[in-house]
Amino acid sequence: MSSGESTGRPLQGRSTRRYVPARGVYTESARLQRLDWLRSVTGLTLSSLQHTRLDAGRLTGNIEGFIGAVEIPVGMAGPLLFFGQNVQGEVYTPMATTEGALVSSATRGALAATLAGGVTTRVAAQAMTRAPVFVFSRLEGAARFAAAVPRHLGDLRAVVRQVSDHAELVSVEPVVLGRAVHLRFRYTTGDAAGQNMTTACTWRACQWIEQQPHLAGGCGLERFIVEGNTAGDKKASAQALAEGRGIRVSADCRLPVGVVERVLRTTPDELVSGYQHIAAGAVHSGVLGSHANTANIVAAIFTATGQDIACVHESGAGQFILERTPDGVHASMTLPGLALGTVGGGTHLPAQRELLETMGCTGRGSAHRLAEIVAGFALALDLSTVSAAVAGHFAGAHERLGRSRPIPRPQSGGPTATARVMASEASLSCPNQPAPAQTDGGTASRG
Repeated sequence: MSSGESTGRPLQGRSTRRYVPARGVYTESARLQRLDWLRSVTGLTLSSLQHTRLDAGRLTGNIEGFIGAVEIPVGMAGPLLFFGQNVQGEVYTPMATTEGALVSSATRGALAATLAGGVTTRVAAQAMTRAPVFVFSRLEGAARFAAAVPRHLGDLRAVVRQVSDHAELVSVEPVVLGRAVHLRFRYTTGDAAGQNMTTACTWRACQWIEQQPHLAGGCGLERFIVEGNTAGDKKASAQALAEGRGIRVSADCRLPVGVVERVLRTTPDELVSGYQHIAAGAVHSGVLGSHANTANIVAAIFTATGQDIACVHESGAGQFILERTPDGVHASMTLPGLALGTVGGGTHLPAQRELLETMGCTGRGSAHRLAEIVAGFALALDLSTVSAAVAGHFAGAHERLGRSRPIPRPQSGGPTATARVMASEASLSCPNQPAPAQTDGGTASRG
């Protein structure tokens, strides 16, 4: 029985209309029953929710009180040429979003990077964390416990293996805060994001610890909580930025002067100088990392591929760096903690599965491939966005692509203003298509 549910009758004096009907029943008839109930409560027709392609019987691990589905537009961005550990060749990526200009901007950045020879991507590490807290009667007991637990790493790994074949316990790191000890369990989780997997494993490990007299009773243990809020789950934190929670991945490319000027419509000096001011603003305002809009890429791809969208908080932190080189600009993007997977969660849903397949992100090792694709397109989007901002095209592009009611253009302003408007109109379009490149399985060479 899940938290908050009751199998008993509604309390007397309370209308049954307050309760969503058919709780715990995963059938199409139960869905329609709930929908009819909502109509009776709200007085609305709710016709857009009447039909759905989703099979209610396959949503037992994804939703409760299922009434229908919300349709989100999906656009394809790209192509972007990759030279990565897990992805090579040109790739298109699906983006589920209602923000106009996002797909076009990512495509423009991808065009620039592809014409420049492509992006290099590398996965550095994977680590999903769960951090229970153990509370003791006194500091002395907490300190003894913190010193003793790491010596039982082998025992804890054995407990974890009884719960999951995919989670591997890498380390247990104690942090003493007064009379409490936060234990940071770090796991690798294969192709799954692993939040639920690591919760189950950690819960069982905590129960094992509680049953050890020399760890629990001998130190004066009062209680434990399976998550003490130091793991950074679904939260942006400095710790997650520094250490990562999920897949740590980086992407970079070198942009020659001609590509910067022709595709990004600025100059290397203007681009890097503008970036430095933007980065300084991020430091002053306390932004975690320094980037333009990494969360846009993360949210759009996460939504399209069945990820836990709430993890955009932690996964959207990134470090975007632009450096002037003798022949142009070096650009890099590091995403320290992408909490994503290609199995589990909503990745089994039909549309989400198909979109993963379009990127080749199914099968063993595909989570790392997806992480590299996200990093590459995050780099592309930041390149386009910062370029548009420093060149004065950002507002115009969003006026054209992101507003249902465009702002009327001024009638005066002379040739300079007219030229700027024309540049704004063209800033997100693709002036040239890159030459075809070898796809995965072939030998792609840098342009």
